Amino acid sequence: MKKIIRLIVLGGISLSIAFLAGCGLTGEPRPRMGSYPASPLPTTFLDESNLGNHGYANGLLENNGLVYTSKGGHIDIAHLRIAADNTRYLYNKVHTHLLNNDPEFTFKLNVEPSTYHVEMKYPSWWKDLPAEYKEKVAHKLSLELSQHFTYTMTTWHEVLTWFGFKCVFFLPEKASAFSWEDIYSNLLGTRLGAATLDDKEHEYDESMTILLKNELEKLQIQPRRTAREAGRKMKAKYFDGHSYLDTTRNFDIGLYDGLVTPTIFAMDKGVKPKSYPVPTLELFTKYGFGMELTIEPKEFESGKILKVVYPNGGGKNIRPAEHLATVMHYIEKDAMKHGFAVIPTEKPQLVVLVK
Repeated sequence: MKKIIRLIVLGGISLSIAFLAGCGLTGEPRPRMGSYPASPLPTTFLDESNLGNHGYANGLLENNGLVYTSKGGHIDIAHLRIAADNTRYLYNKVHTHLLNNDPEFTFKLNVEPSTYHVEMKYPSWWKDLPAEYKEKVAHKLSLELSQHFTYTMTTWHEVLTWFGFKCVFFLPEKASAFSWEDIYSNLLGTRLGAATLDDKEHEYDESMTILLKNELEKLQIQPRRTAREAGRKMKAKYFDGHSYLDTTRNFDIGLYDGLVTPTIFAMDKGVKPKSYPVPTLELFTKYGFGMELTIEPKEFESGKILKVVYPNGGGKNIRPAEHLATVMHYIEKDAMKHGFAVIPTEKPQLVVLVK
């Protein structure tokens, strides 16, 4: 009976629930459930033939699960779609605030109480800019900010789950926090979501369907059986036989080289992983804008995180640009202390995990 209960709980982990309520392109992204590549319970594996059609508001024609690519390793398609949709959603939000010259605004990931606060500083010339040119600049800046915000938000979600946060109170998620495909999948989603906004020929869902297929082909997507076999061998080598929990974690979020490097399978000997740059605010800064992003954590587990950042107390908010590196170093040390196989935040290398 204990084993059955444990497997039920782990089934929740393998789904890595990521609820985002709402519908319609003007509403918040809808719910999706992610996958876990080496779960003790069945996991859905996909390939190019059965990805389905992307659906921001309606997922009836959309398939989610894990694919395997030679240059990008395992990719969680649900994570990717969630990041893409949030990039689209935040683009519209940011674009409106920029055109209104709003000094501040907030946003949230629905499943988490954390609130993201944005304080904007505009250059003196912004208010007097002709409307047509202002729209063009606002578009470019919104592309940068929406990717930056989404990537920060999805990374913070991984941090929260490491410290014990649960989207659903009875389903623990720490076992999936920073699993080897999460960050790379999230980053790909922000890139594709932004790319749809420059696609003038297709509506969003059609554009995402096309761009996702093209991206996976560039990364050399493999048959479904390869994705399943990669997960099976990872599980055989890196799972704790007592707890059935994966002990491998990839903490490469691009802190030091500005790139996220995927974990790939040893069968791809001679194939180099495809690293991607994390979102920057290069153009935003170049145009003379300023922005401060702070996270107001309201989760029960937030006290543990604030203690890491403010060991002497007194702090209530997280400033990602300043504090995220401190938090990531703590998590990395905590993982090593508990026997995890760690892909570090500094100088991440291609790690061939199984043969």
